[in-house]
Amino acid sequence: MYSHTKLIAAIALMALGAGLATTRWIHEPRPSPSAAGLDAGVCRASDAPGSNCELPKTRALTIGGIPVAALEVAFYGAVAALLLLALFGGAGLQREVAGMALRLIMVGVVADIVLLGLQLFVRHEACPLCIATYATTFLSAALLRPPRRLGPAPLAQTDPRERRMLLGGWTVATVVVLVAVSVGELGLRERRHAQDLQATLDSPAKRDAYDADQAVVKFYRDSVHTFDLSAAPRLGAPPPDGPIVVVEFVDYLCPFCKQLYGGLDQYLGQQNGRVTWYFKNLPLDTECNPTLPENYHPGACWLARGAVCAKDAGKWLEYYRAAFSTELTNPGPAEVTRLGVQAGLGPVRFGRCLQSEATIAAVAADVAESVRAKAQGTPTLFINGRRAPLWTHVERLVSAESERLNLRSQ
Repeated sequence: MYSHTKLIAAIALMALGAGLATTRWIHEPRPSPSAAGLDAGVCRASDAPGSNCELPKTRALTIGGIPVAALEVAFYGAVAALLLLALFGGAGLQREVAGMALRLIMVGVVADIVLLGLQLFVRHEACPLCIATYATTFLSAALLRPPRRLGPAPLAQTDPRERRMLLGGWTVATVVVLVAVSVGELGLRERRHAQDLQATLDSPAKRDAYDADQAVVKFYRDSVHTFDLSAAPRLGAPPPDGPIVVVEFVDYLCPFCKQLYGGLDQYLGQQNGRVTWYFKNLPLDTECNPTLPENYHPGACWLARGAVCAKDAGKWLEYYRAAFSTELTNPGPAEVTRLGVQAGLGPVRFGRCLQSEATIAAVAADVAESVRAKAQGTPTLFINGRRAPLWTHVERLVSAESERLNLRSQ
């Protein structure tokens, strides 16, 4: 009977190799599994003044995206299972399995030599655990190498039924090992994802960059909406439109719209004619917006109608600035008319326009477009037809759209 001691020693070496490879597999740096690219997002955030890009200096060797250490665990596990099953067979089967295992291990020896060369001469790094793992492969090959005999070796026949049982059992064991390694790799990637996400959440700069990157991903998943802009007021690039068209659904009582208004002139002035910014009315007032569950901004409908009248009279920009420069609470026709006068419009004509059916219909048409496009709240922005997940990410989204359109050099 083939030496049980050698088989057991080879199994022990395979187990040792699997343990060493598992240690490397768990602790080696690995890329985040996030599709959004957390590594890149964290690195970009770390490029802020006073920070550093904190990507790992080295990465695990991979084949097809799978760490080599994980493949080594699967290899050692499969060979150990083969040798372990052989212990329950006869002498002929044990000798045959030892030969099979030796051939597999020799393939591993060649692979280890290649990996060692890559680490020493290409990556210029020494990995003690790697070298210890490779040593177990070399020792296993030496252990299973058949001894030299002075005379012919005694023949031991292998029972075909015994061989079939062993191959069937080894197939099942190998599948189990591969499934276990696959599940382990998925678990390690999720753990890395959770660690990166926690690090991102713990840093305001990294969190903001991550949120902006996620907004870009969500932005490009949205469908493209079309709007009737023929009567909509505009800022930014002069006619014809710039390559990037932003449509803002605005409520003149919305504090966030006012906040956006405060920086919009400066932002558009920096875009070199790339961005055209249109305005559509979305008053959060149930008087003209019956889709609302409650009346959030009473009087916003009158302000929206005033914007329509000011646009028709060629004074929309002056009205826009007056509306956001004045503190208003539940304005009615009288307060809106004063804004019109402040914008340079005659009070009588402007007052009649506020009450006209055409003005009411124009505001209703904007509200209907907002419903079709699923605009929720104000300001809601659409950039080249896609809805911005959050208006505060508009600069990041416009930059992403500039990259998509190859406008960087303009």
